[in-house]
Amino acid sequence: MGLNSRACGVGGPGESWGMLIRWCAVFGLMCLALNARGQALDGLVASPELWETQRSDFVEKHGAMGFYWLSEARDRAETHLRSVTLFSEPVCEVDAEFGGEKLSGLTFSIYNRGDAADITREQLTALVTYCTNQLTALTKVQWADEGQEASDAVKAHALVWRTAVSDYRLEYSFTREVKTLGVPFRAEFVRLRITPAEKPKSFMAEALASASPQGVVFDGPSHVKKDVSGDVRIETVPMVDQGQKGYCVVATAERVMRYYGIPVDEHELAEMANTSATRGTSDAAMLDSLKKLSQRLHVKVRFLEGMDVRQILALIREYNLRAREAQQPVVPDQGPVLDVQQIYTAMNPALLKAARTHNKAEVDRFQQMVQDHIDQGIPILWSVIVGVVPEANVPKGIGGHMRLIIGYNTSTNQILYSDSWGPGFELERMPVGDAWTMTTAMNTIEPIGGSEDEGP
Repeated sequence: MGLNSRACGVGGPGESWGMLIRWCAVFGLMCLALNARGQALDGLVASPELWETQRSDFVEKHGAMGFYWLSEARDRAETHLRSVTLFSEPVCEVDAEFGGEKLSGLTFSIYNRGDAADITREQLTALVTYCTNQLTALTKVQWADEGQEASDAVKAHALVWRTAVSDYRLEYSFTREVKTLGVPFRAEFVRLRITPAEKPKSFMAEALASASPQGVVFDGPSHVKKDVSGDVRIETVPMVDQGQKGYCVVATAERVMRYYGIPVDEHELAEMANTSATRGTSDAAMLDSLKKLSQRLHVKVRFLEGMDVRQILALIREYNLRAREAQQPVVPDQGPVLDVQQIYTAMNPALLKAARTHNKAEVDRFQQMVQDHIDQGIPILWSVIVGVVPEANVPKGIGGHMRLIIGYNTSTNQILYSDSWGPGFELERMPVGDAWTMTTAMNTIEPIGGSEDEGP
């Protein structure tokens, strides 16, 4: 008997589980179609005063373009508004980073398969060629081909333009076709990274460099705050907005890596884990990908909790016992494959909670596990089935999702967690019993202090 743990497919609140964004070729060989004139960022990008842009009024000045702060720290602003353009073309996403009070970087997601439909090899080539020509005309300098960095986890190809004011790095990545293995060509992403005039590294190269053991050892407990309300929580986990994509797993992983000072990118993680924009990423695929890179990124992936076949069958037996007592329908025999989401969907929520929490020792163990890790400054990647306990501001229906446990409160008997849905979801609360009811797995990504710590 096998266990089918479905991929995370939960987009932002108020939307359906999946989302389709059309991609069309309408401008020369390749363009993105949009019926709005849009608001161009070309002027900002080309400005000689770009790096004098102030954090204090950035969102107010550019609010019409959809920019919003990702968190109260106000160190990153983002827009997903499709009317925002660069080189007369709409972009999927723009991320503005601030170091201190001034702008320190701009990243444009020109194409990614999470926000746009698949494109052909010819379309990708045409898009990269178009962007290359536009950047050459903008900068008035010739680009340098930096190829692929050998240290990168994702082999993105980079073209770089260097001016007296800014460096422009255009990166693109794709999965090569391997006919003998039945692997088709797949475009992954095209992105433009703009930084002050110096040689920037790609996201993953920065990650590998910043993850070097030759540096300050990460001090987890120093990130934990205890306040008079009884809350004990990790305060400094960055927010990432997955948008309406089924990217909850990669967005959650990105947040943890950035918390440790490793600036990875969700589209690189999506490529590593073979993420689908509509079906999302399976927990196992993401964690297996990170395990393969654990020594190079100097992190370790630990399994804390999960539901195996034996536990699922025990839950069904306990649930059916209570269902018969309440004269409610029982969960029928599941055959050779157990589908956790399908099983939970068939269960009455109140009876499910009673069955799941009847063993107080298990609930206490769950609560203690959370406390032990939070006290050490280690957030927990929390796989859940959304829709089986009452919650506000979540998509309707029942489906797999990944959240981040960032704290607890023993006075109120609550788990403190965060969804990767942008501002407003930095801190949420749930009774421990409800949290255990919806839990399907718990894992951690933890920093390695040195080579001697590179255990399983």
